[in-house]
Amino acid sequence: MCLFNELSLDTGESVGYRDHRRTDAAGAGRGGASIDQGQGAIHGPTHNGSLPRKSRVVLRRAACSDLLKLFEIHRAVFLPHIARIWGWDERWQRGNFLEEMATASTWVVQANNEVAGYLQVQNQAERIYLRNIALLPALQGRGVGTRLVGQLQAKAAERGMPIELSVFRINVAARRFFERLGFIRTQDGQTHIDMTWHSPEREQRRM
Repeated sequence: MCLFNELSLDTGESVGYRDHRRTDAAGAGRGGASIDQGQGAIHGPTHNGSLPRKSRVVLRRAACSDLLKLFEIHRAVFLPHIARIWGWDERWQRGNFLEEMATASTWVVQANNEVAGYLQVQNQAERIYLRNIALLPALQGRGVGTRLVGQLQAKAAERGMPIELSVFRINVAARRFFERLGFIRTQDGQTHIDMTWHSPEREQRRM
C-alpha cells in the first residue's frame, strides 16, 4: 500500500498539511465510492491538445507512480483560481495534494494510455463528497467530465445518497457545468459555492 503522507513530490522531504486552503472541486470529494472502470471508450471531436481525434478513455485506481503526473495536472487546472484567491504556495500545495491523495479514493483518467486527469471522492455516512475532478485541456469539452459525474450519480442513486461538492466562486464554468448536470447551490461562501445533487427518483418520492 502506498503511504502518500510519507512521500514527497520533489526532494524526499516530508511536506505536512498546514491550513485549509484546499482545492475542493474547482471542478469540485475524497474517498470510497467506487466508479466503474473501463466501460468502453469515450470518443469526441477534434480538440486542441496532444490527444488524437478519437481517444479511448478509461478509469483506473491511482498508484504511487502517478503522483508526479497527477500533481502536474492539479497545478495546471487549479493554479489560476488558487493564485487569484490566495496566491500559489508551491510547497504548501504539494503537501496538501499528498494529504488529499492519502485520504481520498483517487481514480486516474487515462486517455490512450496516458494520464490525462483524475477524480477524487469520499464516501461518507449519508453522502458522497466529490472533492476534485481535474482534466487536461485536451479532454475538456469532449463529454468526459459529464460521463465521469454521470457514473458517480448512478452510484449515488443506487445508494439513495446525495452528492455534495464545492466550487470556487470565481470558477463560473465549473458552477455552470454542475448546474447543467442537476446540481443546485446550497450555500455561498467567501471563496466557495457549495452544491448538492439528489436523484430525480428521490425528489419525486419526497413530493
